[in-house]
Amino acid sequence: MHKSVCSGSILADGKSNLRLGTENLTDLLILGCSATKLAELQPLPALIRYDGPWYKDFRKHVRERAWPASLDVAILSAEHGLIGALSPITNYDRRMTRDRAAELAPRLLPIVETWDQRYSNIHMCFGEDYLPALPEGFANGRARHFKGQIGEKRQQLGAFLRSFDVQSRRSAVPPISDRMAYLLPDWDDLLDLDFDFRKDSFSGPKCLRQERHCSLVMQPGRIADGVLVSLAQTRTSKGPLKYVGGVDSRTLRPLNLRTHYGLDDSQILFGDCGAFSYVHEDAPPLTSEYAVSLYDLYNFDLGASIDHIPVMERVIDGKTVRLTESERNGRVALTVANAAKFLEMARRRGARFTPVGTVQGLSPQDYAANATLYAQLGYERIALGGLVPLQDGLILEIVKAVAEALQRVRRRPDMHLFGVFRPKLQGEFRRLGIASFDSATYFRKAWLRSGQNYLAPSGEWYSAIRVPITSDPRTRAQLLRSGTPIEELEGLEAAALAALHDFGDGGTALQATLDAIEAYDRQLTRSSEDATGMRRLYERTLRDRPWDSCGCSVCRAIGIDVLIFRGSNRNKRRGAHNTAMLYQSVLAASSGTSDKNHKGELWRRHRQPRCI
Repeated sequence: MHKSVCSGSILADGKSNLRLGTENLTDLLILGCSATKLAELQPLPALIRYDGPWYKDFRKHVRERAWPASLDVAILSAEHGLIGALSPITNYDRRMTRDRAAELAPRLLPIVETWDQRYSNIHMCFGEDYLPALPEGFANGRARHFKGQIGEKRQQLGAFLRSFDVQSRRSAVPPISDRMAYLLPDWDDLLDLDFDFRKDSFSGPKCLRQERHCSLVMQPGRIADGVLVSLAQTRTSKGPLKYVGGVDSRTLRPLNLRTHYGLDDSQILFGDCGAFSYVHEDAPPLTSEYAVSLYDLYNFDLGASIDHIPVMERVIDGKTVRLTESERNGRVALTVANAAKFLEMARRRGARFTPVGTVQGLSPQDYAANATLYAQLGYERIALGGLVPLQDGLILEIVKAVAEALQRVRRRPDMHLFGVFRPKLQGEFRRLGIASFDSATYFRKAWLRSGQNYLAPSGEWYSAIRVPITSDPRTRAQLLRSGTPIEELEGLEAAALAALHDFGDGGTALQATLDAIEAYDRQLTRSSEDATGMRRLYERTLRDRPWDSCGCSVCRAIGIDVLIFRGSNRNKRRGAHNTAMLYQSVLAASSGTSDKNHKGELWRRHRQPRCI
């Protein structure tokens, strides 16, 4: 039996992304393209676009048993040459012939020569016409070519896939019936686990660092009931769903998201379409086929249908344009149509994730009517979208209207709130039966608000102490506007950090530490009044030493550095701490314990040695 061992894979230029010193036990499967393709106009992952017999077999296998962690899959395409199975492609009509294969061979040679050395075993499932694309003697006899008629090839492919030791995919989302579940939205919030805070340096080159998601810095324990991942990442340069073409490592095998986020079996992996990322566009850039494909390939527990937020205004060519009521209603109608298509497609494809119908509306009554329709369609879960910019009063009206309407349906779907925490409404949300919500508010407060960057176990918010990085181009220009030479700025920066660390260790006196901070802080061209105000905030932070009363793994590990506003490795650790405090408040509310007392009991060092 094969063992599923995570390892690197080959990039389009023939280089490996494997960490040095790690043995590569990865197998490579090369599939030939198929004449049968899905006619969807928008790009689809190649493994979904091609719809021939062995593609259906492969998809069925990974839908039931998950993708083996030690298997890379490439496709030899008549149109594109060698591409990763997840590389997005449009529809085309081109057949592989021996002449076409020979034409492709020269540009494929650098890739296949590297594969010859890299992969322990190579398996090929395609016809004889594809062979001229590969050099004679490819893989020195280690390449196994599935031969025979189509039925025989399918049997050999099936036996090969079954040889991997892979657990069956779970078929049900873990229930959290006694309280609301809290999910943390992710946008590639990675940290260097071995960052040196005293030397202010990374643990090594980026390719060798132990970079992990911020949720893992709190282990053992958790900061949420799961993670919300946006398909909008596929259109950006960040996030585990970031796509690139060719045979880049990200297109040869889907990343194991549960491992990436450190989720255990009781936590939820929820995918949504990221509607705010395309709110200014005429229509969503994603299709239901594309969304269903990604949710299924990446083993999501929940996947949301594609919505289009009926905003009042959008930006076109740099100008703000007000939408008509007809245009806004058109967005709501499109959202409803997408929800119906999404559910039908997920059922037809036998998807293993649970579909979530995203609800939009122009009024509470619209939301209620559409939520009722989704329940009648058969949705077991719905999510209310477009709430983020709304005032608390209107949000509560919408949630009440939907909850009351759903009481009249035979099977009431569970309800999720996209992007909404709203502390003042939490009691009402619980009373109305909200099943879950997601929010990055406390995470982002770590660096977005000067007076509320760190939430202490006492329930008090504290200001983080800003010590900008002089080498960072984003702050260097602002610092240089002060007229102070860069060498002097670097000296003030180092002195501020040294004073803070010494204060954290019980050395430098409070006022002397504040003087060192202020000497550097004033270079940020603040007014004297602003500088005085910041000094008062910093004095409160240092005087109260909130990090000392917190038993979370972040505060225990880095001490005063959790209160230093400087770079993502500090700021996002502080965000993880804040998020864990939010999660504790959710748990406290469900147990009937007061928020403040509950956190005080769980997080003070003399009461709780570990974080959660």
